Amino acid sequence: MRKKGVCLAVLLMVSVTLAATVPVMANGGGSTGKSDVAVLYLSGTPREMGLQYGAMAKDAIVENIAQFWGWVAERGLSKDALIADALADESLLPLFAVEELKGMAKTSGVPYGELLAFNEFGDDDLQQHACTCFIAAGTGTVDGRAISSKNRDLNNMQVLLLVEPDDGYKFIGMMSAGALGVSQGINEMGVAIGHTWMPVPEYYEAGYSPFLVNQIVMEQSADVSKSIALISELPKAEGATFVLSDPSVAAFVETVPSVINSPDTVWQVLADGVGVHTNHYVMEPFHSWVMDGFGYFWTVSFARYDRGLELIAENPVVDAPKVIEFTRDLENWGCGSPGEVIDAHPEIPEDTWCYGWPGYSICNARTVSASVFCCDDQYPEEMSTMWMAINNPAWSPYVPLHNGILDELPLAGELLSDYVSGYAWSTSSKLRSTGEWGELIPTFEAWEAVKSAENVVNEDAARSLLSDEDVAGACLLLTEADGAIAQDGVALMESLFDSSAEAELLVVPRD
Repeated sequence: MRKKGVCLAVLLMVSVTLAATVPVMANGGGSTGKSDVAVLYLSGTPREMGLQYGAMAKDAIVENIAQFWGWVAERGLSKDALIADALADESLLPLFAVEELKGMAKTSGVPYGELLAFNEFGDDDLQQHACTCFIAAGTGTVDGRAISSKNRDLNNMQVLLLVEPDDGYKFIGMMSAGALGVSQGINEMGVAIGHTWMPVPEYYEAGYSPFLVNQIVMEQSADVSKSIALISELPKAEGATFVLSDPSVAAFVETVPSVINSPDTVWQVLADGVGVHTNHYVMEPFHSWVMDGFGYFWTVSFARYDRGLELIAENPVVDAPKVIEFTRDLENWGCGSPGEVIDAHPEIPEDTWCYGWPGYSICNARTVSASVFCCDDQYPEEMSTMWMAINNPAWSPYVPLHNGILDELPLAGELLSDYVSGYAWSTSSKLRSTGEWGELIPTFEAWEAVKSAENVVNEDAARSLLSDEDVAGACLLLTEADGAIAQDGVALMESLFDSSAEAELLVVPRD
């Protein structure tokens, strides 16, 4: 199996059952009514974890698998052949991963071979995807605390995970339903990680997927330095650039498949300033390797990278709201001429270019989630924050999740049940039909300004409790406050989807 996203440890993940009455539609549609849900906790053996996960996320898994087979059919490929290929490669997976997938198949109703094929081929081979990531640290931030961010551009439904490994740090993460591993997240030590896909000509069968690397880092790392060491040591299945931050610094770590001759990892640690990364190599020796024919340069990646550089030049000092603004940037939307991008980069050999979809904006129709991580230097284990848009940030408001909620997992799971269940995702998806692209962004920004002010008050109260060594009280306060803001975010999306004249007034017109 060329790419694997498998769990190395038995996880305790807070989530909820998806009721069949709320179908999740990646492109809109489905029921708008809430369903009764029950919070489930996953633990035990890989088999037991798979059984619980399949029952918990049945509707979301079914939706993603159906969409995957739709892509397969559109490309004229054989579903049976892909399943056969995946089954033939099954022996490359560790036994516990096989057991977990088999458990997931049993309770989700999705055949094991289909889940195996989705996990092997679904995230890379058959889907054009991309990411834009920003980092900032030191003098590049308003308060000196490191920041990182990730847009994930893909078409799968995403689910939120609150994770407590048997042996490792607790973390908050997001991932495609039915896929193993984590796409982005932050752990209890205030270490945040995500990654961008990088085009390379080959893969390493015995390597770990970037999603698995993300998970391992969150489970085992207490700072960026340790994270870089782990990424360097792990066998890597494919090309990726990891984005990291801790309370002090941020970093980009470029990697190639470990089957490539050494080195397979290079990095840039940022102590001061602001940086951006998309989907092409910029560090040596990998940049020169691509110039010489290793992989390719993607016009879509350069368009987003160039726009990111413009945003940084215009905003040399950032805070979380500003980086959130970056993740929603629509400049270059609708640009259908890759020639414009190529002409702007005469230094790139013509035969190394690859074209992409029209619409080169940082936030685009394929964006399925976005996160901005703020790592607290005073109380990193309670006050580090994942600002999360559960869906495309043009259709979804950001809500704060402090890592202190990991000390209140049962309560956090209940308060965030609409997010974990996929209800927030489906409600946001329906907003695609409400108006023009980008129309809702000012509404979300106005709402977030109010909620950011509330968050400051909540954080001040939590810091006061922490200064008095009342960690439990601070974590409870943050959990209740974050849950309330998240529920308000769902209510906002519901109101915007309402067709009443009163609800329409909530849409703030663009200048």
